[in-house]
Amino acid sequence: MKREKSELYDELHIILGEFNRTGLIKELIRSDYLDEYMNKIVLTKTLNLNIPFNSLSISELFHICRLINNFKPKIKVDEYFTDEEMTQAIENKNNIKMESDSKMVIENVLYTKNNNEESWVAIVTYKQIYEWMKTGKLIYNMQTQRQGVLKKIKNNIIIVPYINEKAVDEIAEMMSKNEFYSNMISINVEPDFNYKLEYNPIEKTLIIDTNIFKNVAVTDGYHRCSGVVKALEMKPNLQGELYLKITNMSIEKAQKFIRQEAKTNIQDRDALEKYNPDNKITTFINDVNNMKTASKNALYRRIDMEVNTPDTWIMFENFKEGLVMSGFIDYINEINSQKELKEMEGFIVDFFYNFYQIAKDNNAQIEKDEENPEKEYLSDPTFIMGLLITCHKYYENNEINVEVMENFIKKFNHTEVKYTYDYPLKQKDKKAMISKFKRLLEG
Repeated sequence: MKREKSELYDELHIILGEFNRTGLIKELIRSDYLDEYMNKIVLTKTLNLNIPFNSLSISELFHICRLINNFKPKIKVDEYFTDEEMTQAIENKNNIKMESDSKMVIENVLYTKNNNEESWVAIVTYKQIYEWMKTGKLIYNMQTQRQGVLKKIKNNIIIVPYINEKAVDEIAEMMSKNEFYSNMISINVEPDFNYKLEYNPIEKTLIIDTNIFKNVAVTDGYHRCSGVVKALEMKPNLQGELYLKITNMSIEKAQKFIRQEAKTNIQDRDALEKYNPDNKITTFINDVNNMKTASKNALYRRIDMEVNTPDTWIMFENFKEGLVMSGFIDYINEINSQKELKEMEGFIVDFFYNFYQIAKDNNAQIEKDEENPEKEYLSDPTFIMGLLITCHKYYENNEINVEVMENFIKKFNHTEVKYTYDYPLKQKDKKAMISKFKRLLEG
């Protein structure tokens, strides 16, 4: 490729995220434009952002760019792909597209039941994993993965899958040399309450029909599965096996299971706490997100409590980081009185309501200008993080100065001062940001 793959991944994340928000993605999925070139399931799940771009070949990436441009010319393919890569993708279509039966048939399966939850354990071959990955049967569900990566791309902060390509290469290399010791990978089949998984206790076979159970997600071991694909592409006749655990849980229960498995990894554990309804900070942020109504709460359902949810302004992780930088987090951890916590939540909601209402009255740029995405706007996630710093200072004085807010908004419309930041925040930017926003609305 002419440019780094990561640059194309970033562009695809933004474009497909926008298409998923606007509904245009449905037209791309219905299209027969790539029927000769790509497996329909792989294409659909990639367009829905359930298969990481790292898992695709250069030819598949090229075809997805072609499909996007067929609807809306957005990607300059000749800046990414060489002439040879583009020609190869068109001419070698029969080698790219891989079809298979919709059913995953697994043999010699042991059945267990613990805490009223069914699970199955088996040994599967590299060849089986390869086929499941290449035909889109296994997905990467951001809601049931341990740790994504927060990335700011053109004023959007999104969570992208964490795929360590170096680790995948090392796993593939060990597998290709028969030096990889088999260990357990886990997949979760999200239930469809009209159907049950087909398990035959006599023959010990388990059948997962992916036409019925469309969300079969790798919950532990995506790097190893990706390593299998890479290893078999290097050595097609490679033999090998991995242990496989299959669960049939709801997303909520799968998240609880993953939190349990991640207890030894502090980074993973913290990242998963947003799915823990008993977590004090999660509850606090959720309360702010759902307090009152949209007409009285500028942040009403604008905090993304899931992953890349449309029509939100700021990710849970960024809002939490804003609470840390501002000092609110210390109050939340120290206060045990529900009444005091509710009052603090209410103050934050009132602060943001007043600020954005004044911005609206003064025709300030609140949301991103799609025609000019580089232009600063007041709902930029890093700006909201900064406002939490300002809000904390107001909270300490127990007052909201709307007059000073209005003066700032009027200046913002014409200022050259930069109030938003790249993300992840560098240490020097954090210091500058805290200093700037502490003084932002001084009387």
